[in-house]
Amino acid sequence: MPRPRAFDEESVLDNAMNIFWSKGFEATSIQDLVNETGLNRASMYASFGDKKALFLRVLDHYSQKISTERFADLRNIEDGRAAIEKTFRDAAKTGTAEGRHKGCLMVNSGMELAPHDPETAAIAHQAFRRAEDTFAAALNRAIGQGKIAKTKNVRALARFLAGSFQGVQLMSRRGADQETLNDYCETILAALD
Repeated sequence: MPRPRAFDEESVLDNAMNIFWSKGFEATSIQDLVNETGLNRASMYASFGDKKALFLRVLDHYSQKISTERFADLRNIEDGRAAIEKTFRDAAKTGTAEGRHKGCLMVNSGMELAPHDPETAAIAHQAFRRAEDTFAAALNRAIGQGKIAKTKNVRALARFLAGSFQGVQLMSRRGADQETLNDYCETILAALD
């Protein structure tokens, strides 16, 4: 009879996510993961496979946990334009929260690995497409509510907004200050007029 796991998988994934998010895939060592998660090497390999397999699990965990939170207002606020505006303004605020400039794990990983890693490239592409579709749904609501002109190309604007949201994350990662992030987001939001 197999022994039950003696650790909380979500906690391990959260801790592994934090180290990958801070250091990136290549700079994160197995010892970093052991230190951060509290698992020994044997348990880590037995439960998650190698570093790459754990990383892919972390990306899925990040998508379900952090990305879902970041785009919750786009889905939940009925006023489509207000939902888009709040999403960007919140991104500007949280980009410098607690002095941490982590950006987005999905964007960071896509930049680091996608050019030479098809699995990460596919995950990053799917994440972008989900963001694009979520922005498109909010745009369609806003157009139906008369808050954005009907002449807008919804798919093109959704792609612009999804890419611009990634830009906010990249600017945060490189250490942009609050004023810069606010200015950037307000300029993006002007595209809704």
